[in-house]
Amino acid sequence: MDVPRLYSWDVEQGGAGGVTDDPVRAIDHVNTALASSPPGTCAVVKRVQLSIGLVPGYLLVAEVGRARRDQVTGHVVWEVVQVPPMRLRR
Repeated sequence: MDVPRLYSWDVEQGGAGGVTDDPVRAIDHVNTALASSPPGTCAVVKRVQLSIGLVPGYLLVAEVGRARRDQVTGHVVWEVVQVPPMRLRR
């Protein structure tokens, strides 16, 4: 049985966040959330896995990318986006 790949996304300053099994969906959520956030707001997408320890939650596997809403243009700008290739499911 394959371990599911999970991706968390979080917007700073009390913004939206969540977990999905699709990195593209996580990036789309960040783009949508930042588009309606104040300029300068930042967000991050991370690859995570379920914690099997005493404390429930997620453990960081890798950072996929960071985004911010540009102060001047208002556009969402991504830095170091590294979406790992995913196996096709049959």
